[in-house]
Amino acid sequence: MIPPFRHKKPVPPPADPNDWRPQRFGGNYRSIRDAIVEPSWGGVRVLARYDGGVTLLADEEGVDCTAEFGAVAEAIAAGARAGDLILDGFLTVEATQIVAGRPLVEIETPGRGQIMTQWILGNRIGPTPATPRPQLDPDRPIAFVAVDLLRIDGTSLLDVPLLERKRLLDGSLAQGEYVRITPYVRPPIGNFLATWRGMGFTELAYKAANGRYTPDLNNETWSLVAIPMK
Repeated sequence: MIPPFRHKKPVPPPADPNDWRPQRFGGNYRSIRDAIVEPSWGGVRVLARYDGGVTLLADEEGVDCTAEFGAVAEAIAAGARAGDLILDGFLTVEATQIVAGRPLVEIETPGRGQIMTQWILGNRIGPTPATPRPQLDPDRPIAFVAVDLLRIDGTSLLDVPLLERKRLLDGSLAQGEYVRITPYVRPPIGNFLATWRGMGFTELAYKAANGRYTPDLNNETWSLVAIPMK
């Protein structure tokens, strides 16, 4: 006898927000209903935790990288418009310049911070060899690009629809040279493809407008798809 199908119980997020890790992409964009679309940023994915005037940055493994990007952490603290925030985003040079038109600088015997900077510069899936992407300028500053807001003033937003989280994000963080908020559009996106492709982006992030956030788990309401080269 075949046992009855049983749905897996949803895994609750860690009770301590300090244990949260970024949600992972796990869906197929064709199956995402009521999607919004963003350019997919390269670099280091981090959660930025702001509280009491101080920002801490931790990567996807939970490793603290605040010291390596102190200027960014200070800029997030200066731009915060709430008592505390937890932000999902990327440390990237793409927000401060996209096209540099020159080769990357090689750094001999790099320290930890330099290694992470080189990884940020190179951690992008490039387009096909027939369409070389513009080179990134390693002398430009690294910025934090916020893509989501997970907590504000002590209130978890994990069960709040994405578009509402986006609205709250816009009002909770002032933008500047080191702090940006990702743009997003609704399909159809034909008018934006050429622009984003010309800026060097090679992937798009499709996200369900009504989707919830599940720390450290694959989420079928988020999907990455390559930008067509033509």
